[in-house]
Amino acid sequence: MTHSEAVTSPGAAPAAPEEAPAIGTVVVTRDVTIDPRTGEPRRPWSLWAATALLYAGVAVVLGGLLWAFWQSIDTFEQAAWLHRVTPTEPGSLLRVAMVTGEFAIALVIAAAAIVAAYYGWWGHRWTRWAGLVAVALSCAALVINPLAAWGIAPIVLGAACLWLPPSRAYFARWYVRRHPAPAVATIVDDVFYGPLPRYQ
Repeated sequence: MTHSEAVTSPGAAPAAPEEAPAIGTVVVTRDVTIDPRTGEPRRPWSLWAATALLYAGVAVVLGGLLWAFWQSIDTFEQAAWLHRVTPTEPGSLLRVAMVTGEFAIALVIAAAAIVAAYYGWWGHRWTRWAGLVAVALSCAALVINPLAAWGIAPIVLGAACLWLPPSRAYFARWYVRRHPAPAVATIVDDVFYGPLPRYQ
């Protein structure tokens, strides 16, 4: 016999085939709170709602202001609440001052709400308090007209969305991203004080 052959007894069971070694797999964990396209925290629904509501409130307030200006051309006394409670004469400087004041009120309300919406969108946690400031300032829209006063509601709802748990978690993730913890150096060798052993 020129080659080796496996010898098995007639009553023995056939040998089981050897199992192939298992292929190791590495499970890659992906943080679902991070957008893979931008590498930034994902914005929750509450941030989308807050931004949309705050901008909508600004649009309503400015729309009410423009409507008051349009009505002031023919019926100045009925164009705004401030006009009704303050008697004036046509062409008086007081009318100019009231219209200027209404414009300034709408501008301040819009600025506060826009700041809260924009910086909240980019994860600054202080915008929660900016939203409360916007709510307080939006109450001044009552002196313009009922249409401008309707802008208070979306600003209140938008500011409330900034305080919801999803928004707070979003702000926390942005804070960690902007303020990463410093890396702690790990000492792997003994620290010798004085001359090194190889010089002794």
